[in-house]
Amino acid sequence: MVKPAYLSLILTFFFTFSPVSASSEKTEGISTRSAVIFNTLCSKCHEGECSGRLSFDTGSRTAGSHIRRYTGDSNLSKNKIKEFFTLLNHMKKECTIYMPDTGKNKPEDLSRFMLPSSKGYFIPLGLLESGTYRMEIKVKEDTHFQVEILSDHFEHFLNQEVCPEKKNNAFQFTIDKPSTVFVRIKSRHPLHIVSLMVKKEK
Repeated sequence: MVKPAYLSLILTFFFTFSPVSASSEKTEGISTRSAVIFNTLCSKCHEGECSGRLSFDTGSRTAGSHIRRYTGDSNLSKNKIKEFFTLLNHMKKECTIYMPDTGKNKPEDLSRFMLPSSKGYFIPLGLLESGTYRMEIKVKEDTHFQVEILSDHFEHFLNQEVCPEKKNNAFQFTIDKPSTVFVRIKSRHPLHIVSLMVKKEK
């Protein structure tokens, strides 16, 4: 598996300083699966690289090969890889996270937001008002994982490691202003969320 820092160097190598084309800005056709993979595994390395002049060379076979290796999916099609390029261009120009299912999350169906490897999630919580919230996560396995709560503008509200022996976990986070919020979960081993609940505290 390619290390995140190494992948970041590979991706940066293929950036060209030219206006982002109109086609690269179109995110309407991006699949939830591609957005979950990108936002879970790739976006964190590039959150600080916002620039309206950066675009990505979508014709790079070398970058495509490394993306397949890093995501752990050797069967990623060229169209799927182009979706990664589109997401990266969107993030770099708009300085925001793109997720096609924002605001449509159904707590009983979180599998749509799970990595194909089952080693992570990127879950939209929708637009949350300012205030303090409590999030409860129940998982199936006894395994270590990391939980991040962040906005679509990369504001981080929580970053916490979870011990393997805990299957029921509660977290508290505070939002200063109304924000579109996501949960990013990463694990070294397969992880299945049984339930996830978010409630605003009084």
